[in-house]
Formats: sequence, structure tokens, C-alpha cells
Amino acid sequence: MNKTENFRKSWSLINFCEFDKYASQSYCMIHGVDPNLNLGDITQVDEKKLNDFDLMTWGFPCTDLSAAGRQKGFIDENGNKTRSGMYYEGIRILREKKPKLSIIENVKALTSKKFAKEFQMILDDLDEAGYNTYYKILNAKDYGIPQNRERVFIISIRKDIDNGKFKFPDPKPLKIRLKDLLDDEVDEKYYLSKKMINYIASPNAKWTGNNGGAYVNKSIASTLNTGEGSRRCDASNYICKDLPENADLQAIRQFGIFEKDGKRHQAGSVWDKNGLAPTLDTMQGGVQTTND
Repeated sequence: MNKTENFRKSWSLINFCEFDKYASQSYCMIHGVDPNLNLGDITQVDEKKLNDFDLMTWGFPCTDLSAAGRQKGFIDENGNKTRSGMYYEGIRILREKKPKLSIIENVKALTSKKFAKEFQMILDDLDEAGYNTYYKILNAKDYGIPQNRERVFIISIRKDIDNGKFKFPDPKPLKIRLKDLLDDEVDEKYYLSKKMINYIASPNAKWTGNNGGAYVNKSIASTLNTGEGSRRCDASNYICKDLPENADLQAIRQFGIFEKDGKRHQAGSVWDKNGLAPTLDTMQGGVQTTND
């Protein structure tokens, strides 16, 4: 049994907060967690009534921090807390319970010049709460996960127990690719219908965004998005070793699904030659993300 397995067997979950019932059900099913441990809406949690715990892993919505969002920060122009302002709920609990360790994860934009004030506030809050803090931007692809996902990790250790020896793990070679995790045969029900494909690939200029500028990017898969903010999901980027150099992507979009060498492909999908999954986002800010 390795150190990781020993650690997992030695801890128990005290509580978690998730107000979306479907997300809560998924989390509980995947990790074998008792649904009754869910405290629900964190804004309604009385920190003084919580049981003691040693480790607090937390975050706050990146919606108002991410490059794909509206970038309002923690407080909007009217002085109200944004969705990313949920940070204040987390620090409220941390200050009261003072666990031994705290781990915060968020988008790397939090460390950018634009949000320097917010990020410094976080560091100052953690210091005043009694913690020594270490932070670094890590990419999932450097730690055994076949996904191109950069995030800042903020590790805080209570000052009375910190020995000053903490360091982030060194990157390691990636031994698996996305294809190693996917099924070779996909049920027909998981493919979009022709009606939905036509909806996504609509020629209506109001919705198409950059669909007309589709291209084959030979370097890495771009971020997938739902286009929730202002348009339908753009089917702009394609990367696939099965596509010829002169692939007619407009035609592929028109017919929706194409086959090559007995393999079936869905229009609007993104394939990465390097075998890495792209980061997913909702694009609520209405910004189109592409790779040059």
C-alpha cells in the first residue's frame, strides 16, 4: 500500500457544500459519499455550528475571473458580490474553524495583473487568519491527467504547525492519452441528431459566431464551450489525424457526421493529435476562444 492509499484510508469527509441537487447526486455516487453530509447553500451555513476538521478544500466560481467571463472580480460596479465573490463565504468559514490545512483551486487568471488586488487580498486574508501560504500554477497534463488544464493551487498551512518544507510536486511524464480512457464503440444515442446539428451549425449570422472561420489547428485542441452567454455552441475548431490537410470543414458541418476509414465522427467535436482533452467552460461572458 503506497502513501496515497494510506492517506485515503485515514481521512473521512465531515461535510461538503453543493446547492445543485444533480451535482450533489453525481458527487456522492462517484465518491461513495453520504448525501446527508451536504450542507447545501454555503451562504446559509453557520460556521460556528460546524464540526471541527483538519483540511478544507475549497474554491469559488471562476465566472467573474476567467478570460471567458465578464471579469468583474469579486465586487461588481454596484458594490454587490459577484459569483466569484463567493470567496468571502469560504474565508469566513476558514477564519472560524482554523483547520490545519487549506487548499484553494481556481483559474490562473486569478494571479493575473488584472486581479492583482483580489489575489493579494486572498494572500493577506490567509496570513491574518494564521496561515503560511504557497501557490503555483499547475497543468493537469504534467501530473498524469490527459487534459490541458491550467489552474492556480493555493496551499495554506497553519503557522503553528508549518515546518517550512512544503514544495509542490515535480511534473512527471504523461503515460496515458485521452483515447486510453474512451470507448472504442459509442452508442448511437450519444450522437447529436441531424436536427440539433443543423441548429448548432445554423448560417444565421446572429448565432454562428466564428463558425465561418473553421480551420484545422495542428497544435492543440482549443477550449470547448457551450456558448451560454450570447450564442449557440460554436463548432469552429477541428483537430484530427483522420482529417486531410484540405478538409472541407464547411461541408463536414453541413452534413453533420462524416466517416473515414470506418470511423464515425461528429461535427463540432475537437480531436487533439497530442491526445489531450481541452478544458471545458460555459463561455458565459460571450467571448469566443480559439487557437491561432
